[in-house]
Amino acid sequence: MNEEIVLGFDIGGTKIGVGLVSTGGKILGSRRIENKDTYPEDILPQLVTAAREIVQENQLKLADVAGFGISAPGPADVANGILTAPPNNIHWRNVPILQYLKEQLGIPGFFENDANCGALAEGFFGAGRGVNDFIYLTMSTGIGAGIVTGGTLVRGTGLYGGEVGHTVLEIHSDRKCGCGMYGCYEAYCSGRNIALYLQAKLKNQPDHPIVQCAGGKVEDIDMIALEKAFRAGDTLAAEVWDEMSLRNAQAMGILINTFNPKRLILGTLAWAIGDIYVDPIKKYLPRFCWQEMLKDCELVPSELRRDIGSYAGAAAALYFLLHKKF
Repeated sequence: MNEEIVLGFDIGGTKIGVGLVSTGGKILGSRRIENKDTYPEDILPQLVTAAREIVQENQLKLADVAGFGISAPGPADVANGILTAPPNNIHWRNVPILQYLKEQLGIPGFFENDANCGALAEGFFGAGRGVNDFIYLTMSTGIGAGIVTGGTLVRGTGLYGGEVGHTVLEIHSDRKCGCGMYGCYEAYCSGRNIALYLQAKLKNQPDHPIVQCAGGKVEDIDMIALEKAFRAGDTLAAEVWDEMSLRNAQAMGILINTFNPKRLILGTLAWAIGDIYVDPIKKYLPRFCWQEMLKDCELVPSELRRDIGSYAGAAAALYFLLHKKF
């Protein structure tokens, strides 16, 4: 592909990012629009205005922009580009954002879930560059995946491909996931679910070290508090950390055996915490996948880190332009 310029829209729970990006990975301009407790009829025109302003600031016209991509949280109607019920904003229901932006901007557009967009961003600009077979794992509040095999994004029949966070790892589990099932990978390893588990377990133990690491408030227990307690040698923190590492390895082993990737690119928790998070996973991985495939697979943190949202929507646009799937 020759050098192209694309727009990207990253739909977050409290902010929406708008960016103009080149195929070389240069961010030519960006905006952040507050999206907390807002209504779509107020925000959508702001997205158009921001996009037009960024383009004009670069002495370009919208006709010079090859297309745009929208990185969207689930649940969503991906096929039709509709935000059905994004988390953290009760006012956004069944919003046809793709159609709206296509009509207002007059350029091709594409809509994709945020985990897939994260994978595409790493593929074009980060730890997946030059790699045809890799998996990007979002590892933060929830767990999802963008799977690229043979240079192609795995989307599936209903465009739900990559929901590995809802692979059931324990059939007799009492750990309920936010999706409604029990024993999901996300129920054991996402930051939100680990926090909820510890909050319930320690609700009557205000003096417990994990609670103290959360400022003395049970309701404020999060992954940061767990990490602090684990580093300080707390027994419960060590048990939870070990289970998290084991379940991460179990899920990653399934992915390695299924897709035989060259890289697993690990999201937020891996790069924010570091080796103390990744090393125990590596220790357990041989229990869950073939050595032949494990030796071919690198576990690496995201290169884009906090900037991944700035590239996510734009990377989707570049991918679908490249594959001529607009």
